[in-house]
Amino acid sequence: MANILLVEDDENLAYMLCENLEIEGFGVKHISRGEKALGMLEQDQVDLLLMDVDLEDNVSGFDVAENIRQNYPTLPIIFTTGKTHFKDVERGLKLRHVDYQKKPYGTKELLARINNLLNRVVESGEKRFVFSGFSFNPIEQVIAIDDEEIRIAKTEAAFLRLLCENMNTVVTKEKIVWLLWNEEDIYQKEHSLNNLAHKIRKYIDGNRYVDLITISKVGYKLIDK
Repeated sequence: MANILLVEDDENLAYMLCENLEIEGFGVKHISRGEKALGMLEQDQVDLLLMDVDLEDNVSGFDVAENIRQNYPTLPIIFTTGKTHFKDVERGLKLRHVDYQKKPYGTKELLARINNLLNRVVESGEKRFVFSGFSFNPIEQVIAIDDEEIRIAKTEAAFLRLLCENMNTVVTKEKIVWLLWNEEDIYQKEHSLNNLAHKIRKYIDGNRYVDLITISKVGYKLIDK
C-alpha cells in the first residue's frame, strides 16, 4: 500500500489521521514542521504528501511545496486548510499533481481524494487517467473509449482534467470557474460552464465506464459506473 507523509502541527488531528489512514492500509509518517519534509522525502519512500497550509512558526505549506517541487516534480500533494477563499489557495492549486481539502472534513472524503491522486496512471512520461475502458490524456487533449479516440478543445480538456483528478468527488463550480477562467463570480461563467458539461457529456455519451453527474447548485462529479 502507499506511503503517506503527513505534515500537520495539530497533534490531536494528526493522531486521528494516522490511525484512520493506517486502518485503511496506508503507511503513515507524521511530522509537525514543514522544513523537515524535504529531509523525510530524501530518507523514505513517500507516495503522497498530506500537508496543512498553516503550519507553526508562520511557515506556509505552499512555501514548503514549492521547495519540494524542485526535486519531486510529480509527487502528489494534498493541501488541507480552513481557508475558504480561492485566492488564499491559488498558489497551491496552480502546482501540478495537487488537490485541496477544506477543513473540517470527513475521513471518507479525504480517502477519496487520496485514492484519486494515487490512481493516476503515468505512461511514457505523460500522465493519463484510466478508468477501465475509458482513458484521458490531458496533454494530448484526447479521450479514448474502447480505443476510439476523440480530440477535445483546450478548455474542455482542462475541465475534464479537474473532474478526473477528483474522480467520484464533487468539484464545486467556484473551484472550476476560478481555475479555468481566474474568475470569482460563478454567475458570469454559468453559461460557459453549462456548455462545457454538455460537451463532455456528448463525448462520453453511451460509454460503459464513466458518467458526468450535475450536483444541483454545487458542481459536477465524474463517477465510474
